[in-house]
Amino acid sequence: MRKRQIKFILALSALSVFIWLIGELVIAEVFNNYYVSLGWGIFCLVACCAYSLWKCPHEPYDDNNEEEDK
Repeated sequence: MRKRQIKFILALSALSVFIWLIGELVIAEVFNNYYVSLGWGIFCLVACCAYSLWKCPHEPYDDNNEEEDK
């Protein structure tokens, strides 16, 4: 993994934990319901994974280099 990939993952993780925590505080004050909290947690996890797959910087893949190495 490259440095920029690690930085992206760490920044995204920190941001998602912050958003999740703010949402939990609002849910505790407004709804105070276990199922709403569980749904919020699952939504945050799925959204974080989807965004990571969509925007994470990928390493270039080149078929020519693989053939030359053999």
